[in-house]
Amino acid sequence: MNFTEPTLERPQEAAHPPRAAILMVDDHPANLLALEAILEPLGQELVKATSGEDALKQLLQRDFAVILMDVQMPGLDGFQTASLIKQRERTRTIPVIFLTALSRDAAHVFKGYAHGAVDYLLKPFDPEILRSKVSVFVDLFLKEQQLQRQAALLRQRDREMLERQGALRYRRLTESLPEPMWAARADGALTYANRAWRDYTGHQEGYELSLAAFLQDVHPADRERMRGEWGEAVSMQVQGSANEFRLRRKDGVYRWHLARAVPEHDEHGALVGWLAIATDIDDKRRAEETLARFKTTLDATLDCVLMFSPDTLMLAYANAGAAKQLSSSVDELVGLSVLEVESAFDETGFRKLLAPLMSGTLPSQTYSTTHRRRDGTEVPVEVVLQYVAEGEGPGRFISVARDITERQRAETALRLASEAKDAFLAAASHELRTPLAAAKGHAHLALLKLGGQTEAGPGKSLQIINRQIDRMAKLVEDLLDISRLQAGRLSLELEPFDFSQLVVETRDRMAVLSQTHELKVEVPEHLEGTWDRGRLDQVLTNLLSNAIRYSPEGGQVLVRLVAEGDTGVHLSVKDQGVGIPSEKQRLIFERFGRAHGSKYGGLGLGLTISQGIVEQHGGRIWAESSGQAGQGSTFNVWLPRHTASQAATTTDVSRTPS
Repeated sequence: MNFTEPTLERPQEAAHPPRAAILMVDDHPANLLALEAILEPLGQELVKATSGEDALKQLLQRDFAVILMDVQMPGLDGFQTASLIKQRERTRTIPVIFLTALSRDAAHVFKGYAHGAVDYLLKPFDPEILRSKVSVFVDLFLKEQQLQRQAALLRQRDREMLERQGALRYRRLTESLPEPMWAARADGALTYANRAWRDYTGHQEGYELSLAAFLQDVHPADRERMRGEWGEAVSMQVQGSANEFRLRRKDGVYRWHLARAVPEHDEHGALVGWLAIATDIDDKRRAEETLARFKTTLDATLDCVLMFSPDTLMLAYANAGAAKQLSSSVDELVGLSVLEVESAFDETGFRKLLAPLMSGTLPSQTYSTTHRRRDGTEVPVEVVLQYVAEGEGPGRFISVARDITERQRAETALRLASEAKDAFLAAASHELRTPLAAAKGHAHLALLKLGGQTEAGPGKSLQIINRQIDRMAKLVEDLLDISRLQAGRLSLELEPFDFSQLVVETRDRMAVLSQTHELKVEVPEHLEGTWDRGRLDQVLTNLLSNAIRYSPEGGQVLVRLVAEGDTGVHLSVKDQGVGIPSEKQRLIFERFGRAHGSKYGGLGLGLTISQGIVEQHGGRIWAESSGQAGQGSTFNVWLPRHTASQAATTTDVSRTPS
C-alpha cells in the first residue's frame, strides 16, 4: 500500500470586504423605501420584507446582522413575529429593533422588550440615531463572522498538520494491529498486508502479495466463494461488506475469521482503494454452534425451560416447550419477570427459595407449584431449579418445569381406587367375622360331641375345618388391622407386664405348631414395662411365623430380648433362612409386599401390621440381611420402656369377633 501525505488547499481570501445583511420588515413600501435610504450609506446588504410571514421566510434562507421591524402589521404583527424568531435556535440571537408610530405607552414599550427586542424606536426617528444603532449591530456581526473565519482557518491549519503526520501514524498503526489487515487499490488488487498477517500466515515481509496468493491461504472449500464475493464487492462498491471464511495459520490449522472490507475515498468522494481486516471468530463460532445444538435440544423437549437473572429475576431465555406450556410465544416471555410465571410466590418468598442455591448450600431445589399462563389460567408443574455460576458474573438460574396435570389426575384416580379398595376390604372383613365366629362355634361343639376322637373319620375332618377357620379368622383380623392403620384407628391397651414372660409364652405356643425348627430364646429373668400385651404378642407371633416359614427344616430361630437401660428394650428375631435381597428390604414393610413372591405363602400383611403397632408404641422396626441363602435375616424391634399414653389411640375398635 502506498502511503502519501494528503494536501489541502488554503481557502482564498474574499476579494471584497464582507458585508452584513439587514432585514427591514414593514407592510408599507414607502416606509421600506425610507429605511433603505437611511441605511444605504452603511454599505451593507438591505433585504425587504412586507409582512411577518415574509420575514420568517427570509430568515430560513440566510443570516442577518439586525432586524428592523414595524410593530403594527396585518397578519402576524411585529410582536408575534419576534416571538417566533426567538423560538428558533438559529435566529434567536439576532437583534430586533421595533419601529412604531402608534403607541408611546410605557406598557407597550415594555411589551416590545419582553418579546426579545434590543431597542424600541418611535416614529418619526432621527436617521442618524437609527443608522448608528444599526451600525453597532452590523459591526458586532462582522466581528463575529471574522472570528469564525479565523477559527476555521486555525482548524484547517491544525488539520493539515495532523494529516501530514497521519501517513506515518497510519503505517505504524496498521503494523501494530493485532489482527490481519490488507489494503487494495480501487480495482481490488492487493497492495499491502500488515505484520499480523505475516505473523499469522508465516510469510516474510518481501512476500509478493496478490489476490491469487491470498486465496492460497484460504480453505479450499471457501476460495471460490471468497473470490466471487470480493469481486462483487469491488465492482459494486459495496459499503462495509463482511464475510466469514477459514484462514490457514502457519502451523497448517484453519480457523474461522470474519473479514470486513470498507472502501477508501479521497476528499472528492472518489474511490481510491479498499481496507480489509480479519477477526478470529473460531472460538466464538464453535461456541455458537454448541449453543445452537443446545438450544435445538431444549426446544425439542416438552418441558418448560426458563433462564433468568438472579438480580432482576427477568427471563433471559425460554424454550419452545415453555411457550407451549404457558400459551405464549418465546418473544413475549423473554423480558418478563419470572414472578409473572411463578404465580404462587411473592418476591420475598421466591428469593428465600433461591438463597440456598446461590450460596451453594443446595445443588438444586425440586418443588411442586403452579405456573400462570398468559390467559390467567394455571397449570400444575413440578420444578427443578438450579443455579449456574458464570465466573465473575452474576450467573443465572435454570428452571425446568414439567406439566403434572395428567400425573395428578392419575394419582387422584389411584388414591380414590385405593380408598375404595380399603373400604371394601374393611367392610368385607368386618362382615366375615360373624359367620366365621358361628362356624368356629359349631365346629368346636361338634368336636366336643365326638369326645375328642380326632385321629380319623369325622373328628379329623372337623379338626381340619377348625384350623382353617382359625386361619381365615387370622386373615380377616389382619385385613381389619390394615384398615385401622390406614384410618389411624389402631388402638393400644397399655398395661404393665413382663416382656420376658411374653416372649417365652409365644415361643412355647409356636413350638407346638412347628416341631421341625429349633426355637431358642435369650431373655432376662424379668423385663417389666408398659405396652399393649396383645399387640406385642401379635408382633412377636408375626416375626416368629416368618422366621419359621423362610427357614429350612431343622433350622434354628433365635429370639433375643435385652434392656437398654431404663429407656428402652431391643427385641431381635434371627433365622437361618433364605435372606432378603437389599433392594427388597424396604418393600417387605409395605402392604402386600413380599420379598420372594408367593412361593412361601402369606399375603404380605404381617410386617406392615407389625410396623404400625411398633410405631404406635413410639418404637421402630427394621430388617438386616446379606441377602444370601443360609445366612438368614434378623428383624429388630426397639421400643420405649414405657409407652406414653398419648401414643395410644382412644377410638378403640374391638378386636373380638362381633
